Amino acid sequence: MKAIVITGIGGPEVLEIRELPAPEPRGDQVRIRVRACGLNRADLLQCHGMYPAPPGAPADIPGLEYAGEVDALGPDVTGPLKVGDPVFGIVAGGGQAEYVLSHERLVVPIPSNLDFVEAAAIPEAFITAHDALLTQGRLAPGERVLVHAAGGGVGTAAVQIAHAMGCITLATSRTAAKLERTKLLGLDHGIDTSHEDFAATVRARTDGVGVDVLIDLLGGSMLAGNLAALAPRDAWSWWACSPAPARRST
Repeated sequence: MKAIVITGIGGPEVLEIRELPAPEPRGDQVRIRVRACGLNRADLLQCHGMYPAPPGAPADIPGLEYAGEVDALGPDVTGPLKVGDPVFGIVAGGGQAEYVLSHERLVVPIPSNLDFVEAAAIPEAFITAHDALLTQGRLAPGERVLVHAAGGGVGTAAVQIAHAMGCITLATSRTAAKLERTKLLGLDHGIDTSHEDFAATVRARTDGVGVDVLIDLLGGSMLAGNLAALAPRDAWSWWACSPAPARRST
């Protein structure tokens, strides 16, 4: 198979396309014939020696998300997958090759309204955003959510998910053009942090209430503003009645 291989430490100059043996599925693994793959910041960091692959993943083939067709099944696969099924998913590495292995439980059928390229762009950003909003933040339909760095992959995914839930979406960026593009994805209120105090703007645009959930992809100096932007909740009511935390940020 052809694969993109990291041959050293650096930028694009350390990447080469090489012929390698196709991996063989073992146990409950599935082999996928890759038709499209994603490119993430983690892949760029791996080239610079700053994001080593975890044990068991290809050490020199980047790629965390893929879309393609089931090519072969390991002997212990028991699920409904069959050879030829269009699938996509997230892996620990090795996605930027003609074939990749994945555990059968991590392989997802591609919805009929997505092509391979579209499907390959979903796993890393949308799974991260969905986990942050719903699993960690416990976002509920109709609530208010603030997303920092909305111009990035996870940020744009979070805005789309929240919008689909009927939530009021606010987001920050240091670039006005990014906010304008994100409005096409469902952003209600853009905040240009190059000249706006985001916490004060959040309060102004929520009639002083604040947001119920906040997704912080920046950290550090944003903490004080994040706390000011979150809607306070009655501690006794939360303790007695609500499964959700009093302040929710991820």
